[in-house]
Amino acid sequence: MDTEMDMSEFLMPIDEEEDSRESALCGCKLPLWLGLLLLLAVVGLLVPLIYFAVRANSKACVDGLQAQKECQELNQHLQRQLNQPQEVLHEKEAEAATCKQTVVTLKDALKKEQARVEELQGELANLNQQLDDLSEKLRRKSEDSAKDYASSFFDLFSFFGGVVTTRIVLIIRKCLKK
Repeated sequence: MDTEMDMSEFLMPIDEEEDSRESALCGCKLPLWLGLLLLLAVVGLLVPLIYFAVRANSKACVDGLQAQKECQELNQHLQRQLNQPQEVLHEKEAEAATCKQTVVTLKDALKKEQARVEELQGELANLNQQLDDLSEKLRRKSEDSAKDYASSFFDLFSFFGGVVTTRIVLIIRKCLKK
């Protein structure tokens, strides 16, 4: 106990009146008016805090917060549902653009093929004309050749006919002379 007393001498003030005032004010000397002002400020802030805490936890406020939360969840759900068709729409638009490009490419290819067909038809008409011309030339040559052949045959027949006729006439003359 002796040591406790010795220690308390170092820690505690000697004047008991001062000791009681200091222990009430936590060792600080504060004017009374400032203490009352602080107390009023604390009470002034505590009352609205309690009021707002009560209002924030009231049934209407809790119901409002719950409704807001449900509304946000529904909004998010609807947004997801809206995003899915929009993504599908974008995919279909991309497919449509690809199809349009394919159609343009095919139209260009078709035009080229049509031009090639027209070119080939022109060449075919030209070749047909050349064939007709050659056929006509061949027919003429053939007719000329036939005429030449006929006249050659006639000349040959005439020659042989003349020879034979002459011989016959000679034979008849001989027979008559006899």
